[in-house]
Amino acid sequence: MPYELAEEHIHVPDERTLEFKTRIFKVISDTNRLRILEMLRVGELCQCEVVPLIDQSQPTVSRHLRLLEEAGLIKSRREGIRMFYEVTDPHIYNVIDAIDPEMTRLISEELTKKMGL
Repeated sequence: MPYELAEEHIHVPDERTLEFKTRIFKVISDTNRLRILEMLRVGELCQCEVVPLIDQSQPTVSRHLRLLEEAGLIKSRREGIRMFYEVTDPHIYNVIDAIDPEMTRLISEELTKKMGL
């Protein structure tokens, strides 16, 4: 007889919450945007400091910064002609840091088994 799970034992967040979480994961799934967030761990940075460290063109870095800002992960302020960015809420690093070396090792082992290597 198949096991039936009672609905009252399953908690799935509402659609709005799931969409919000999906948007966050999509934004941080890009290597360059994740790199920018990692750089902002130290605090506020000028876009002029970010561009050479990302090794991308200024328009590309601007697009990444805009996407991070639109997702609510960073905020900006203008000082003269310079734009400065900082993380809105450092809790985003809890999400990023959840993928720690142990998790990476376990997933790698599981993939190796699955692929028969």
